[in-house]
Amino acid sequence: MSHIEKTLEPDVQALGRELWQEMQGSRPSIFARDFWANKLLDWSMDDPAFKVDLFRLVDVLPSLQTTDALQQHLDEYLNRPGRTLPKAVAAAIRLSKSGFGGGMAASAMRAGITEMARRFIAGSDLDSAMKTLRHIHGDGFLHTVDLLGEATLSAPEADSYQARYLALIERLSQEVTRWKSNDHNETSPLANISLKLSALEPHLDSADPDGSVMRALRCVMPILEAARAVNVFVNLDIEQYASHEITYRLFEQALQTNTLRDWPHLGIVVQAYCVYAENYLERMHALAARRHAPITIRLVKGAYWDYEIANAAQHGHRTPVYTQKSETDANFERLNTWLLDRRDNLFPAFGSHNLRSVVHAIVEAQKRGAGTNAFEIQTLYGMAEPLRNALLRRGHRVRVYCPIGELLPGMAYLVRRLLENTSNEGFLRQSYHEDADLDSLLVDPALHIKPNVPAPVPVGFRNAPHIDFAHIETQQIFAREAASLPARFPIDVPAVIAGKEIRSGAPTPRVNPAAVDQIVANVFDATPELARQAVSVAAKTWSAWRDRPLAERAALLLRLADRLEADRDNLAALQVYEVAKPWREADADVTEAIDFCRYYAHRAPIELGPERLGNMYGETNDLFYEGRGVAAVIAPWNFPLAILCGMTTAALVTGNTVIMKPAGQSSATAYALFTRMMETGFPPEVVQFLPGAGESVGAALVEHPEVIQLAFTGSKAVGLSIIECAAKTAPGQRQVKRVVCEMGGKNAIIVDADADLDETISGILYSAFGYAGQKCSACSRVVAVGDVYKPLVERLTAACASLTVGAPNAPGCQVPPVVDERAHRRLMDIVHNSPAGARRIFMGPTPDHGWYVPVTLFEVDDAGHALMQQELFGPILTLMRAATFDDALMIALNSEFALTGGVYSRLPSHLDAARRKFRVGNLYLNRGSTGAMVGRQAFGGFHMSGVGTKAGGPGYLRHFADPRSITENTMRRGFAPEETT
Repeated sequence: MSHIEKTLEPDVQALGRELWQEMQGSRPSIFARDFWANKLLDWSMDDPAFKVDLFRLVDVLPSLQTTDALQQHLDEYLNRPGRTLPKAVAAAIRLSKSGFGGGMAASAMRAGITEMARRFIAGSDLDSAMKTLRHIHGDGFLHTVDLLGEATLSAPEADSYQARYLALIERLSQEVTRWKSNDHNETSPLANISLKLSALEPHLDSADPDGSVMRALRCVMPILEAARAVNVFVNLDIEQYASHEITYRLFEQALQTNTLRDWPHLGIVVQAYCVYAENYLERMHALAARRHAPITIRLVKGAYWDYEIANAAQHGHRTPVYTQKSETDANFERLNTWLLDRRDNLFPAFGSHNLRSVVHAIVEAQKRGAGTNAFEIQTLYGMAEPLRNALLRRGHRVRVYCPIGELLPGMAYLVRRLLENTSNEGFLRQSYHEDADLDSLLVDPALHIKPNVPAPVPVGFRNAPHIDFAHIETQQIFAREAASLPARFPIDVPAVIAGKEIRSGAPTPRVNPAAVDQIVANVFDATPELARQAVSVAAKTWSAWRDRPLAERAALLLRLADRLEADRDNLAALQVYEVAKPWREADADVTEAIDFCRYYAHRAPIELGPERLGNMYGETNDLFYEGRGVAAVIAPWNFPLAILCGMTTAALVTGNTVIMKPAGQSSATAYALFTRMMETGFPPEVVQFLPGAGESVGAALVEHPEVIQLAFTGSKAVGLSIIECAAKTAPGQRQVKRVVCEMGGKNAIIVDADADLDETISGILYSAFGYAGQKCSACSRVVAVGDVYKPLVERLTAACASLTVGAPNAPGCQVPPVVDERAHRRLMDIVHNSPAGARRIFMGPTPDHGWYVPVTLFEVDDAGHALMQQELFGPILTLMRAATFDDALMIALNSEFALTGGVYSRLPSHLDAARRKFRVGNLYLNRGSTGAMVGRQAFGGFHMSGVGTKAGGPGYLRHFADPRSITENTMRRGFAPEETT
């Protein structure tokens, strides 16, 4: 600790108390007593459940175009059973539900929430914003202007934001020429704007940082160059952690171009809650040194804390932010010291409403002899006015962050501001709502940091995390593996029986769907005779494997999981080439295979017993499950590792011997799994490997009388034929065949009238076109309710046009080719020869080489149309309008399949109706229809989607086992031993 730091605290306390006294007598707008909507904030801070509902109402408000819609949402969100509402709110709801004055009450609520939003928004358009900015300048403050808007979904939307920024630059540069300069403008331009990268590029992908930067520069560079031409300062905001590397990398590239290399009026944000914040500061310091021109750093605490914590927890990733507020506050103080020590290259701008944080920065500056023009304090419009006024009176540079824009994009910004200011630890809440004492407000945050005790290791199953490409080192590792793998092609894939590799006949080449001249594997197809040999080996080994202790079988699954996890990059990269899976899809397939191994190892002792039944004195009853015999696992190509691994390990851990019959398109990936099973310790007589055609090898396995367990995932036609064949008993067959069968779907997503279209379209894009629609769970129908249909179609069409179609070995690929030439021919016939009654409203471009099918949108009016009924298994989506939500449910259910479905709605009663009526195996509310996680979303459907088994969930293992019950009479001459469980 330096001498400056040792002597700092008394000065911080003294200045803090002085400023606090100067701030007394006034309140920030958010807590102003004359602010009607402040009542809503008061109630939300007193009742956390009310807060959640209120903020959800705030979020949906701009989508509610009619009084009836607003009345219904108002009642359903706030008037919960058992809740005691504030009298004013209860009266408004009663009035809104009555025939008299209902519209007036709903309008009053809308006006109150709109007024709440306007407290944080400096203007809805340039004219109103300029009036606000003139007033801010006249009071002596500086400004920065941000155009409200969350993530864009298409290139036209990004271009629209770019045009708005260019118009803002021109208007603002003209406006400030009429303003008088003030004491703080000699170091930077008077006009100042802030950019959000997500509004200027629809596809910021951490797996593809270079491509993301290249695409984003298309919109960003004209803005920066236009700003320089008319002397407007530009600051680049930082958003969620996933886009950090992209944003900093773009900033580095832009500032080293010839047009911007020497321009000093550029800045960027660093978030103190990010554990990597100092690393980013060091990068910016090195950048400033290279270009010999200063960079402004806006140091903030960070506005996405809740999101980052939840996102990391959901995905099992490293948490990129500090988990204690005191840690963030202490880091802010460390970083403001760091910045002030490097102010020759980095101009510090401290963004905070926390009195302690601001005072600490000022005292640090004073100790270093830095004048008031050597740094600035930044606050948000509509907040912390007492603090900013006190600082201005003391001669400090104070800049006000002024968002401008319409109410709809402003709501997401408003909700973030409300979350910040109503959190229990928020400074403004503690100061102006809780009336916390000054000592607690000024305490050194480092004194409140609790030791970071390692979280206890969860007991039982937990999902393996997907690759977090936001960490650049993981992105680079995968990129190297994907680039180096083709040097090992072609891979030989033999049949393997009892550990012996069999290469009979000429191999069948398996080519890369994206580059059909590249042979990925040479597959030596098995024959029906080899199938019979494999069954014979498996049948002889079965009883010994069945009798092997369950704990040993489960331990082998855990060892296999560890091996797959160690090789995950290689296994995922292989799928990229063999079945054209993009990076994230391929990695997700590997992690799902890992999850199946661990989940079934965890569930086996629970589900297979033994279990003591009943409590009758003098009698014991034990129930347990054991393997049935030889199991044939016939797997699909679209999840080449996960589904094959899941069905195989389920059969093995329950005590069956297994014959693996992979799809011909994915034999190399299947063989990679098989070899790792052998290396892990599975006996070679217990698992056999038979690549080959389903019509020959698959049929031989299904028909064989000693194959008594069949696990199949694939088409409806093949699945039904397997079920039919299994129902026939051959002479000498000792057991009834049992079939675990999943056969696909024709899945619908319903878009309600009040849906958040940003989230909805993003979810539809991934559900319909992720892996080119080649998932049984993929969305192939969209049913939109009422007036939302037109804007949905317009925005979805533009978003489809912005998708990146290309080779999956490129990290930016969003839509790869389909798996083989046969699928390509079938789908292209549908695209170019749409059935009568369907209107093709969009068809995207495709590369010239490879089995690419264009992203295609059709529109129909008939729920019974072929495009609404037939499973297509490609990037083809059919849209239909429904008059009401109930009509949409009927359309969605008008299918022989019942696998997955989705609903985007913000009306609780409609979500409840979907829970009751939308009968599919997996229903997803306000998220996409794909991506089921083992142990969390047990997967499988019914009707013509399968026989109702749920892979990756409780009870699945028992489909592979026979139950046995053993009863013993323990009574001897009137007495029996005490029983223990």
